[in-house]
Amino acid sequence: MRWAGASRDANCAGIGCGALAGARAVSAPAGPRASAPAAGRLLGFQDALAEDPGIQVRSSLRGDYQRAVARDVFLRAKHQWPGVDAVLCANDVMARGVLDARDANPGNGPLVVGVNAIPAAVAAIAAGRMLATADFNAMTMSEIATEAAVRHLRGQCFHRSLMLFV
Repeated sequence: MRWAGASRDANCAGIGCGALAGARAVSAPAGPRASAPAAGRLLGFQDALAEDPGIQVRSSLRGDYQRAVARDVFLRAKHQWPGVDAVLCANDVMARGVLDARDANPGNGPLVVGVNAIPAAVAAIAAGRMLATADFNAMTMSEIATEAAVRHLRGQCFHRSLMLFV
């Protein structure tokens, strides 16, 4: 995992890719095209996946960060499922849509990984339906950054490198 010197997007991708150890072919549902954060997260996923030459991205579908959209898009692409070991979703809401699609087609579907650690994703992991999720806690990150800024302005000591762990 990479926190220091890396974007949160690459870090989330690293967590997701680490959870996919052994997967050789993946699908990566992405957020909306017009969303800068979605583009950054997709680039982070692509960078992290490129670090393992044994992983092949079979498809990159647009789930637009929405459960129903991800479900419908993934269902329409079910002809691509054979040989796909895992689905790396840019958020847990899309991961739930992929799980819905997988549930609608019983059998050995691909492993599913998401980002945000929403309660429904944690429950899906506990139930064995989903492999992993990465926590992205904006409130905690902003609190730590604000404290560092205030300490800097007051001339107080603070760490030059802030490490956040999931």
